[in-house]
Amino acid sequence: MQCLFTSCKCNSNHAKDIEKKVEAPKDEISFQQDITTILREFIPTLNAIKNDSTKYENWQLVVKEVYLLNNYKSLWLNKDILSPKGKEMLHVLGTAEFLALNKDLYQYEQLQQIYDSLLSLSPSVDFNLAKQLEVGLTRSFLQMALHLDHGMFADTTQGITSNFWKDKNKYIQLLQTAVTDSIFKSLSSLEPNNPLYNRYMSALRAFVAKNNISATPISIRNPKLDSLGALTDARKALVYHHYLMDSLKNNDSAFIVALKRFQKENNLNADGTIGANTIKALERDNSKKFQLLAINADRWRKEHIIELPERYVWVNLPSYRLKIIDHDTLVMEKKVVIGKSNLKNETPILESAINQIVLWPTWSVPQSIIRHEMKSFKGYVVTKNNGWTSVVQPPGPRNALGVVKILFPNKYSVYIHDTPTKSTFGADLRAASHGCVRCQDPLEVVANLMMMDTFKITYDSLIALKDSKIATRTFRLKKPVPVYFRYFTAEADFNGEVKFYSDVYNRDKQLINFIFNGKQAHKLTKEEIRERQIQDSVSSIKKKIADSIAATKKALADAEKLIKKDSTVIIHQDSLVN
Repeated sequence: MQCLFTSCKCNSNHAKDIEKKVEAPKDEISFQQDITTILREFIPTLNAIKNDSTKYENWQLVVKEVYLLNNYKSLWLNKDILSPKGKEMLHVLGTAEFLALNKDLYQYEQLQQIYDSLLSLSPSVDFNLAKQLEVGLTRSFLQMALHLDHGMFADTTQGITSNFWKDKNKYIQLLQTAVTDSIFKSLSSLEPNNPLYNRYMSALRAFVAKNNISATPISIRNPKLDSLGALTDARKALVYHHYLMDSLKNNDSAFIVALKRFQKENNLNADGTIGANTIKALERDNSKKFQLLAINADRWRKEHIIELPERYVWVNLPSYRLKIIDHDTLVMEKKVVIGKSNLKNETPILESAINQIVLWPTWSVPQSIIRHEMKSFKGYVVTKNNGWTSVVQPPGPRNALGVVKILFPNKYSVYIHDTPTKSTFGADLRAASHGCVRCQDPLEVVANLMMMDTFKITYDSLIALKDSKIATRTFRLKKPVPVYFRYFTAEADFNGEVKFYSDVYNRDKQLINFIFNGKQAHKLTKEEIRERQIQDSVSSIKKKIADSIAATKKALADAEKLIKKDSTVIIHQDSLVN
């Protein structure tokens, strides 16, 4: 027993002696023996507190296990400082953006500085610095693996917690594979593997390869105060975003074409005018773009959509689009209106399967709308029973659900439906419902779903059925179609082009602050809630204006028809506008 203790003490003293000296190792074998002695002494002393609340809780526990299994041999170092595998790991860390990761989370700058310091001493070795580089690279690998597997962000005030290490053996095995195989390939094996994600990551990597993603502030002057200045700023911004050649920035025709293309690809009305939403998109520099790309890759990883079915309905809420996808081919795409951005009415993220189609539906008005929004029950069927008021709107052209609704089981009681108010589909920002998704041309969507099933009802047949009689009919799909509601403010289209969308529910800021600015997640303040309510009110006002304009145009059209029908009737159009 005394011999064992003596041996430990001798090893400890030997490790300290090695750390103190800075000299060139005699050969590779001598170097490996020395670094192993130091790691054997140093790694067991790593502080591993199970209740640690840091972002990378318990990485020390995994590192201890890794080196114990490896008999404390170095994974990354040789007498020339970094082995080929160590250089590969530092390179992967330095280019973490290609994995949509923020390399600052893994102390890349510090590790690079340690490496540079060791190089400056070469061929001598400072073993104290060497052990920091060794353990730092291992820690970074494990943290990158953790983030690729589960995302950089967690919905807690403390960030990533210990439950992320429930699969630690997977990460240990992955590291063992990486030191003999490609590190990038090993890390990438943790990512989702479906066409939408793969296309998105290809677009992200192309963006990183093409652009300098450092911050480059862009400012567009207020066009109401300085229209020429705003025009000049917009031209420069379009050159920066690769939509306009510098030699053509003063060419008006080329500018308008570039601006409209930019607006279209940023999910804005391509009207060629420099409005508030266009300015916001133009002012997004490459650094901000990368942050958006990274947090949306993080959403994919956090939600863990590993695979997608062959056929499904995809609703990306910020895009205001519904897509039917069959074998990774876009079959149909329609505009949608989603829930208001006031927390209470936001359309939820969900995953289900469409199993029912209802033609000419009734609408059972939710109690919250009955209590707080309805001023008249005219045209509704009202039933009162033991203090409970039931309000149902019969089927018909004025029904709030329109001609059809599409049902799928979910705990939020939301569904996809038609609407008699079509004007909202023309707006840039389409967050105006109480949580359900209103769909443009829903009968076309329904016909497609029914043709996929056993009904084989064509669109024309469905129209004829709809026109024959206003009566509620329910069709149950024998093969339910998977449906996904997701929240991505950046995605890649089917041509592999990146699209950026407005953060309608104000969810990006929290992720960016946590991942890139080191700020912890927090609950929304009263001011932030109030800000959302104001935005919701603005959207409501815009909707009312759009509806008013549509009503005015209809009145003018009716008046023109009346004039043609009876030339003796005189109508002053000015009075219709006022």
